[in-house]
Amino acid sequence: MFYEIRTEHARTGMGPELARYMDRTVIPLHREMGMTVVGSFTATDDEDTFVWVRRFESPADRERVLAAVHGHPRCAAVADTVSALVSGRETTVRLTPTPGSGLR
Repeated sequence: MFYEIRTEHARTGMGPELARYMDRTVIPLHREMGMTVVGSFTATDDEDTFVWVRRFESPADRERVLAAVHGHPRCAAVADTVSALVSGRETTVRLTPTPGSGLR
C-alpha cells in the first residue's frame, strides 16, 4: 500500500473555486471509480493551493483506478474545467507508511 500527496496550484484567485470543484466533482468521480481519497485540504497560507491525499493498494491498483477515471465519459469535461482553474503546476509525492505508522 502507498499514498500519494497531490498538490494542485490554482490560477491566482481561483483557489476557492478549485477547492469546491475538486470536492464536489473531481474527488467524487475518482471515488466512484474505486479510488480511496483519504482527505482534501487547502493551504492555510495560500488559498490557491489545494492538496489531496490518495491511497492505493499497489501500482497495479493505481493504474486500474486511473484508467477507469480517464476512460469515464465525464472525464473530458472534468479535465477541461480543471485545466481552466489550475496554473499547470502540480506535484505528486508517493509515500509508503513505515511499520509504526497509524496509516498502514
